Amino acid sequence: MQEYEYDVALSFAGEDREHAASLARLLKNDGYSFFYDDDKRPEMWGENLYDYLSAVYKDKARYCVMFTSKHYAHKLWTNLERQSALARAFEEKRAYILPIRLDGTEIPGIPPTVSYLDLREMPITEIYQDLVEKLSGEQREPATDSLSTGTVESDLGEFMLLGPPEGTLYFFPFQDVRRQSAEISFNLLPPESPEDVAFLRKLQQETSDRFFPCAYRDDAAWVKPKEVVETMTGWELLLEINNQGQNFDPFSPFSEMTVNGFGPDRFAEMRARRILLDEKVDPIKPGGSQPVDFFNQERLELHIRGSLSSLHEHGIEVSASPIPGIYQQYRQTPERFRKFARLISVLCLKLSNTVEDIFQLDLELLDSARLRIRFKGRRSRVATNVPPSILEFEGICPLTE
Repeated sequence: MQEYEYDVALSFAGEDREHAASLARLLKNDGYSFFYDDDKRPEMWGENLYDYLSAVYKDKARYCVMFTSKHYAHKLWTNLERQSALARAFEEKRAYILPIRLDGTEIPGIPPTVSYLDLREMPITEIYQDLVEKLSGEQREPATDSLSTGTVESDLGEFMLLGPPEGTLYFFPFQDVRRQSAEISFNLLPPESPEDVAFLRKLQQETSDRFFPCAYRDDAAWVKPKEVVETMTGWELLLEINNQGQNFDPFSPFSEMTVNGFGPDRFAEMRARRILLDEKVDPIKPGGSQPVDFFNQERLELHIRGSLSSLHEHGIEVSASPIPGIYQQYRQTPERFRKFARLISVLCLKLSNTVEDIFQLDLELLDSARLRIRFKGRRSRVATNVPPSILEFEGICPLTE
């Protein structure tokens, strides 16, 4: 198989740079080699760009991803890139040009019968997953060795998670965060998809008092937008914290209940194991071997889920682990999967009133079906003279049925 300098060469008009930049970030995060002009500015300085770009788009890349639009059709340099790519496609008689439509403009030399992806109908992350499959078919799967062997993975930067009530999860890269007693402020990097941008712009118009779950690093909170500002370098996001719904009430009549020998700490441990290991517990009497009766089984399940907390209005019920669902969405980008799986786990552990502090949460992808998790967290204090309980365990979360 012929070796190429780049897995992908990105061809786009300057007006459409934000979309190409999003795809470039995804490629970089997973270790692919690609040509993106901003990254090559020092190398291109002083070169004859006609010869330089002709060589890139004709000879140096495995695929050319072309962002087609009304701007792309009429630019001098994009016409040069297109002609060089078409010459390569003609020579090889294979799918070398991978078009992404930004509008309905027809591009000379690209027949309307050529299959394309449409950024108006699907997010850039989904397009990227298709591109990874294309690259994997001819070259390699995105590496998982850095996860399975425990070596250091490439730096994706930090992300925060917002989960609005309608159920969609939004992961935003950020470069700075500040938390005070009643507010959290984020400096977000440019979002990775038009859907993310649309959500942030919708937040700018948010006028209701509804609170969203939010997670970052080892912390989580119920928040609502207070100020959302789009800047030249990204977004500034100021969120108001709902302090009334942040912590589990240890003096609630439900918090200290014991059901069939199971106390609140045991319920918390079972809930944490469900979140992280997807354990479907069939409790039995402590020290016994007989299943509990149906009535108590139902009560036990409600306690495990967190349904009986006095703060349930601001608590998350735990019926199953969110990790396998995240894996199905991001299985082609394992480093990203691990980062996002950790964020959703932090959110569920803290906002289900399971733990107050997280000391350890390590995720190690063993293979395509198993995720090893090591966890240690501290419960809320229930009495001034009693130290808070510590939850600690290790196990395997199955990623597929």
